[in-house]
Formats: sequence, C-alpha cells, structure tokens
Amino acid sequence: ALQEFDIRSVRRQIGYVPQDTILFNDTVRNNLLWSNERGTEMEIIEVCKLANADKFIMKLSDGYDTVVGERGVRLSGGERQRIALARALLRKPELLILDEATSALDSRSELLIKSAIEKIAHKTTLVVIAHRLSTIVNADYIYVLQKGCIIEQGSYHNLIKFNSAFKQVAEIQGIDH
Repeated sequence: ALQEFDIRSVRRQIGYVPQDTILFNDTVRNNLLWSNERGTEMEIIEVCKLANADKFIMKLSDGYDTVVGERGVRLSGGERQRIALARALLRKPELLILDEATSALDSRSELLIKSAIEKIAHKTTLVVIAHRLSTIVNADYIYVLQKGCIIEQGSYHNLIKFNSAFKQVAEIQGIDH
C-alpha cells in the first residue's frame, strides 16, 4: 500500500518541470543547486549539456554565476525551461515529469527541449504531459485523457492507424504521419 512508502524518499526520486518555471533571484548555479545542494561542478555542467543549456549559460555575462533576476526575467522562456530541466536532472530522478514543458515556447526552444528529452529518455523514466503532440511522437506509450478518464492508449503509430481522438488532434496539429 502507498502508506508504507516514506514520502520524503519517494519525492527524492522524482524530478518535475512545470509549464511555468520558477527561478529564484539568484545565480544560475544556485538555481540548479536548489534541487541537489551536493551537486558538483562536473554534474552541473553535465546536466546543463543534457538540457541543451550549457551553450547559452556560457554566453551570459558571468556564466553560471550570472544572476537571473526574479522568476528568471533576464532569460527567455526557453532558457528558463532548459535551466529548470537541468535542475530536475541534477536531482538524478528515477522518474522525471514534464508537465507541458514546451507549451509556451517558440519553435527553436521547443526543438531544443525535445532534443534534450530524447537524450534523457535513456537515462530515466519520463512522464510527458503535453497538448502539443509533436512532443510525444517518440513516446513508448501514450495515454489519451478526456475529462479525467483514459479514452485511448497505445503507441503513437497504433493510435494514428485508427480514426481515434488522438488521430484527429494529430491531423489538426499537422503531424498525422
């Protein structure tokens, strides 16, 4: 039963990247270390590379020591999301939940996050919550929810084969191949 699990232990195994990222008025480094204060410099660089964040961070005025401003206002939405993804990865989660992580991003930032997701997919279990179906095309398994209930499930290709609700949304989004 769930009551037998230590909630703190379970929470330590989960990484979470929400749609609206919260960054603190602090340095990039300290925003990353918030999820794992014992993270080493090498681990920080590694997760930033995985999250496609290292290149833009190194271009900031003070690199990892750049203060990002309240809620990360000195960064673009895509940069904030990539830092949030790196922060979640620094935690070394067994389960990583991406909750609409690309929904508010421009096309280039979305592609960078999708590329990061593909790199991460072999390192941990991912649960990706998305309305943009392009984010989940390569998912092993997809659950389609409607009004809080699972109405369809299967691989992307199996769901596309049939005249399903999933296929209809895919056609609307122009990705029904």
